[in-house]
Amino acid sequence: MIYLDNNATTPCDPEIIERINALLLDRSIANPSSNHAFGWKANKIYEETKENIATIYNALPNDIVITSGASEANNHAIMGTIQSAVLSSNNRKKILISAIEHKCVLNTVQFAKELFNYEVEIIPVNEDGIIDLYTLEAMLSEDVLMVSVMAVNNEIGTIQPISKIGALCRKFGAIFHVDAAQAGYEKIDIIESNIDLLSISGHKIYAPIGVGVLIVDSMLTMKPTPLIHGGLQQENLRSGTISPHLCDAMGLAIAKMDYLRESEKIKLENLRTLLISALHQEGISFAINGSMQHRHPGNLNISLLGYSNDLVVQKLQPDFAISTGSACNAGVIQSSYVLEALGLSEERIQSAIRIGIGRFNTEEEILLFAQRLAEVLKTMPSIN
Repeated sequence: MIYLDNNATTPCDPEIIERINALLLDRSIANPSSNHAFGWKANKIYEETKENIATIYNALPNDIVITSGASEANNHAIMGTIQSAVLSSNNRKKILISAIEHKCVLNTVQFAKELFNYEVEIIPVNEDGIIDLYTLEAMLSEDVLMVSVMAVNNEIGTIQPISKIGALCRKFGAIFHVDAAQAGYEKIDIIESNIDLLSISGHKIYAPIGVGVLIVDSMLTMKPTPLIHGGLQQENLRSGTISPHLCDAMGLAIAKMDYLRESEKIKLENLRTLLISALHQEGISFAINGSMQHRHPGNLNISLLGYSNDLVVQKLQPDFAISTGSACNAGVIQSSYVLEALGLSEERIQSAIRIGIGRFNTEEEILLFAQRLAEVLKTMPSIN
């Protein structure tokens, strides 16, 4: 079995698994809030994790909030900010989000719109999936409370000009939230990029599922209210007992991504180039969706014109794991709103597949995939 769906989730890094196991077996670690040696040891892990993460993103340790993942971090950033604005009677009632945001941002903003009667405007993207800065500037005004833009898209891997967007937000006084779940290979400085709130996912950077981070810039005057209330942990931004092993895993994953960033980017880009070449050599006709110049190094979203993407994915089972450009909600397959936002034809959307190359993939696996895909397509009827 060959796994090529690393944009959906990454396998946990063996080094991180080893660290998790060691901490789980350590009987001298307890509740980080407990006032004894067992608790102090656990709290030290938490504090060191915050310091390490803060250093990498140019934040302060107390800016770091450990969450259950990027979905919680995004919900907290958006709903918490809006609730804070409502409580302070802030007159800004408009939220801007891009047309290709993750569902956890789109649905959270929609919920806020219905609950608090906020106005939501969608920032369009071009055919490459990039936000037009002139359009964004025209949409910004003193009525805009928040702008939420993902650093790297989860379907097509498009990298947004975050620093330039942040500068525009600062110019108009809008709070800038960045969903950085897919941005492990991007060097992000929250001060340099004028980012107020940054969401990070553990399981997109080889940490286990179930942990993430929300960075709340200490200079942000209107901080988000907590979503989870209780024991006032984490600067009263998120209550609940902190998991030492998940906390440590998140810190190690971020540190390892930071250390390996440039070398691993080159490796993934080379594997992707090999894949494109192998697909051509196998005689497979395809169109690439999204920008190749500004793209996640391990992402390749292509349309196999004339073939059903869902059927392709199923026929590759159980040997290869890839995904389609579709979003599945409650068992209902829908067209990819991300690809629709690029203005692609229905034929390209319905034939789109996403291949996510990761840390543990090899050249041999890439070549085997291209060979197997060619074999599968020969057995399939065309949908034209």
